[in-house]
Order: sequence, then structure tokens, then C-alpha cells
Amino acid sequence: MEKLFTRSFIRALIITAVSGLIIVGGVYAYETLWSGKAHITVEAPSGEAQLQITEVSVDEGTWDDATGVWTVSIPRGGDAALYVHLRNDGGDVIVVNGEAEGETHYYEVDGVRIWPDSVTLPGGQSDTLGFLVTVAADAEPGTLPEIKLEIRR
Repeated sequence: MEKLFTRSFIRALIITAVSGLIIVGGVYAYETLWSGKAHITVEAPSGEAQLQITEVSVDEGTWDDATGVWTVSIPRGGDAALYVHLRNDGGDVIVVNGEAEGETHYYEVDGVRIWPDSVTLPGGQSDTLGFLVTVAADAEPGTLPEIKLEIRR
């Protein structure tokens, strides 16, 4: 029992206690500069969402409105994007998700990744949903099979 309470043990115990008090004092030694409460009410919608596609644009390649086909050639290590411009003319919010071949996170084929976007669109607002296509540095050159891009609510 005497060896347990040696001088170095007591010194370590004191240092630990003092350190603990300093840390605890630092945690509680702050000044509140502002405080408040929030009472939040979620409003009822003034009508249903009414989604309109106002335009489709691309930063590379061509978009054909008549056929709904994006034709693009991307170099290895490059990227391109297709943008669907949306407007919600209704009175309620709508969540719109992009899909590439049914995938919402990303779709990958032969070193090409398609990253569909998602948008939360309140009533009376406009936004853009994009499909980003990235090509890996080691992707094999050639034409890929047709890839289906969709927007779903």
C-alpha cells in the first residue's frame, strides 16, 4: 500500500486533477451573446405542384428537341453536361430526381460515369437539374450504347 502512494504517483494525481479542473472550467467559461427560441409552423400548400420543363441545354455536343437525343463526343479525362431547366408553377414543393439507366447516384459503363442530379423545387420557383458525364483517363475509345436519361418525381 505504501508503494501505491509514492511521491511520483501523488504528483501525477495532482497534475491530473488540476488539468481536469482547467478543462472543465474552460468548457463552462463562455459568455452567451444571444439566445432565442423558434416556433415553426409548416404551411399547408396553396395547391399542387405543377412542373414545367422550360428548356434543355448542353455545354458540349448537340441536343435535338424533336428526338430527345443528346449527341456528344468527350475526350478521355474530360466531361460534359446536359441541363434540364425546370419551373414549378404550382403551390406545393416537388422533389425531382434525375436517373441514368434507372440509377440515381451514378451510372457507369466502360469508363464513363453519368452523375444525375436531384432538385427540391418550391412552388413558384425555377431551378436546373443536370446530368454530368465524366470520362476516365483510361476509358476505351468508341461509341457507347444508348443511355436512357430520365427525370422522375
